[in-house]
Order: sequence, then C-alpha cells, then structure tokens
Amino acid sequence: MTFLAKFFAFVSIIYLIKLFIYPSFKPVSKKQKKRARMFMKERKSAKFQIKINKIKKEISLKYVRNLLGSAQRLRFQKIIDRLDLKIKPEEIRTNQLLYTLGAITLTVIMASANRLLGCVTAVFIILGWLYPVEELEKQIQRKDKNISLEFPSFYSMLYYQYSKSVNIYLADVIKDYIPNANPDMAEELGVMLDNIEYGEEYALKQLKKRVPMHYIIKFCDIMETRLNGYDNVSQMAYLKNELDEFRVRSLEEELKRRENSNSRIQLVLVGVLMVYIAIYYLFMVLSSLKMFQ
Repeated sequence: MTFLAKFFAFVSIIYLIKLFIYPSFKPVSKKQKKRARMFMKERKSAKFQIKINKIKKEISLKYVRNLLGSAQRLRFQKIIDRLDLKIKPEEIRTNQLLYTLGAITLTVIMASANRLLGCVTAVFIILGWLYPVEELEKQIQRKDKNISLEFPSFYSMLYYQYSKSVNIYLADVIKDYIPNANPDMAEELGVMLDNIEYGEEYALKQLKKRVPMHYIIKFCDIMETRLNGYDNVSQMAYLKNELDEFRVRSLEEELKRRENSNSRIQLVLVGVLMVYIAIYYLFMVLSSLKMFQ
C-alpha cells in the first residue's frame, strides 16, 4: 500500500512538472523559430515603414505644399482617387524631390570620378523626377487594360441575368462574378458592392468617376436608365454586341502580338547562331594560320 502511495505521488509530481514547468523550457522547432523571426522582422519593417511614411507626410504637408501648383495637385488627386491610395498629392511631389535629390547626389559622385560618367548619370535627374508619377500612371494603364479585357465577361453575365428577369439585384450579380474576376476587376467590383449600400445609382455614378472608360460609362448610363423605370433592352443588346466585337478584336490583337513576339525571338536566335558560327570559323581560320606559321 505504501509503495502504491509513493508511486502515485511520484507520477503526480511528474505530471505537475510536465504541466507547469516543462512548457517554459520546451525547445522550439526550427520551423517555428524561422516563422517567429520572419514575423518579427516583418513587424519591425512595417513599424519602420509606418514611421517613415508619417515623417514624410508631415514634411510634405508642412514644406512641400507650396511647391505644388493647383493644376498639378488636381492631376495627382485624380491619380490617387483612381488607385484608391491613402496618400496626399504633396507626398507624390515629395517622392519626386527625393528621387531627384538622390540622382543629383549620384551625378556629383560620378562627376568627381569621371566627367563623362557624370554627364551620363545626369540623365537620372530627369528620370528621378518623372519616375514616381509615371509609375502610378503605368499602374492605372495596367488596371484599365485588365478591366477592359474582363468587363465583357461581366456584362455578358449581367445581360443574360436581366434578360431572364427584370427583378435582378445588381449586388447579387456582382457577388456571383467576383470569385471568377481578375484582381483589378474584383477590386473595382468590391468597391462598387460597398457603394451599393448607399444605392445602386450612387454606386454606378462612383464607378463612372473611378473608371472613366467608354464601355463602363455606357454601361452605367444604361443601368441608370433602367433604375429610372425605362425599358432599354435594345440598348443593352447593342452594348453587348459592341463588347463582343471588342473582345474578339482584343483577342486577335493579342494573338498577333504573340506571333510578332515569337518571330522576333526567332530572328534574335538566328542572329545569335550566325554570330556564333562566324566566331567559330574565325577561330578555325586563325588556328590554321598559326599552324602554317
């Protein structure tokens, strides 16, 4: 009996040690350590980035505000609204100044080493000034292109839904289509879905402002007309035919572009092969001349 009591007491002590003390000394696996380090690194990087952005924002609003004209401010604001960025127009101008300052510093360093290198590097001053705005405009162009290629599919789905029944809620069609949309189209439809809470007409007007493209504006006008109680099935059918033609045309252009790209690659490969053959025979001729010498 005494042995059993001692045994159970020993087991109880081991269990309490395992429950309370062992977890604090338990070794962590390599994967967990790696994940924890990556998480801490990302967290520190995010905190540092937030701090930098805060300082940049304060400097922009305090000092750079006077270096931005009304026309440029309006242009930058349109870019910001289009990309739904959480920044001010002054911050874009600050980025331009920072890139230009970096390019000037690099030019001075290169010019001190070599005047020709300094003159070549001076090109980066202009590029540094243009880069922040051009990069944002490229994002807009990419977004517009992806949306224009995706929009015909969305409209076809909407058209067939409305042709079956007039009592279709636009939000339901958007929810059905979002999982199959590309990221840019899904983002715009997501914003539209949020705006529908304030009314379909408001959502359509906001979509026209954000994406001022020909087919999008036409689509919004047609949908607004339907909301006002007018029957415009013929206009919807006409727009669908237009979008189908646009889709076919864009696919043909993409095919032609790929064919041209493949032909250019083939020409480059042929050129490289000819250069290789020429170098090979040149070395053969030189080696034969050395033998005769």
